[in-house]
Amino acid sequence: MSLFIAGIGVMNMTYISVAERMPEIGIRRAIGAKSKDIILQFLVEGTMLTTAGGLVGYVVGSGLAILVGLALPFKVNFEPGSFWLAFLVSFAIGLIFSVGPAKTTTKKNLMELIR
Repeated sequence: MSLFIAGIGVMNMTYISVAERMPEIGIRRAIGAKSKDIILQFLVEGTMLTTAGGLVGYVVGSGLAILVGLALPFKVNFEPGSFWLAFLVSFAIGLIFSVGPAKTTTKKNLMELIR
């Protein structure tokens, strides 16, 4: 549930970014940028945001687990698979929830974008 809520937050952030950068997108399209180039730009931004957040969350969570482990009679171990799982899930959330806002940008009229 929290991943879904985070995805909605990323989608809202991407919609806001698209709305604020309409003239820039219009200029890029006017000088020859293809729709897939603009979509790729917003997909990269969304995935970078969520991947960075996932990595920070993993580091903070691991640090807290180590601190809690100091008070426990057993050792805390980390598997490489848990890191890759966190990385891939955060990447996928950014990718999935950035597609909608990125595609709506390319469907707008060029003159509407430049205004």
